[in-house]
Amino acid sequence: MHPILFQIGSVRIGSYGVMLAFAFLTGFLLVNRQFKKAGVSVDLAWDLHFLAIFGGMVGSRIMYVLENIPEFLANPIHTLFLSTTGFSVLGGYVMAFGLCMWRVKKSGEPFFKLADLYAPGLAWGYIFGRLGCIFAGDGCYGIPCKLPWAMTFPNGIVPTLSFRNSLLVEKYQELFPNEPVPVDIPVHPTPLYESSLSLILCLILLFGSWKIGKGHRFAFFLIWFGIARFFIEYIRLNPFDCFGMTSSQCLAICFIVAGIIIFATSKKRETFAVNTDK
Repeated sequence: MHPILFQIGSVRIGSYGVMLAFAFLTGFLLVNRQFKKAGVSVDLAWDLHFLAIFGGMVGSRIMYVLENIPEFLANPIHTLFLSTTGFSVLGGYVMAFGLCMWRVKKSGEPFFKLADLYAPGLAWGYIFGRLGCIFAGDGCYGIPCKLPWAMTFPNGIVPTLSFRNSLLVEKYQELFPNEPVPVDIPVHPTPLYESSLSLILCLILLFGSWKIGKGHRFAFFLIWFGIARFFIEYIRLNPFDCFGMTSSQCLAICFIVAGIIIFATSKKRETFAVNTDK
């Protein structure tokens, strides 16, 4: 992995930031194309993109703080404003969704029409956002394991070296008692799992037969994403301090329930034509 790609003076360009920028840009272009096919203003799409970025960055930071209260209390200024790590994507999705929902309501366009058009871009962006986690080794990896595809991140932002990661050492000793702890602890590459699942999801959203406006495509995104994240949390390092679950699992359940409700209440919603030739 290469956490820092290059440095110009005191400015460091990190691989996570580059991948995140790529995820946003290509995801936005994909959504713009979806909007054009449905005859929706691309200007509205750009408004939603801006709110998605703002809500995504701020919301994911707030969610990270809620998941890591001791770290925040120890150094609040650094955690909030200076740290180059410390983002929890589910929190970003929630805040971005709220802001975009406000903008859609203001536009007068049917919410589920735009949500259906936006869904593939969300899945696409997540593919590359999670790959950024792998390139940076930012601590989003999973628990120790001995599987053939296990990975180590000795030079990561949050390294897997035993003398620099006490949490990982404790987890290794819990999972493999009476075994010596490796110098570099192999872990589940959970971002790769999520990226792969999101690629499959994106292909289904793009090439499936969807009735735009019913909310089915958006609901499918919520349910798939929620289920994937819920089960992957069991092999991540997040604490199970929210009713016996991680905070991300609680949010994932909300995603799943919301998706089911959208499906169940979709019968009376209007459908809209999409020009497949554009």
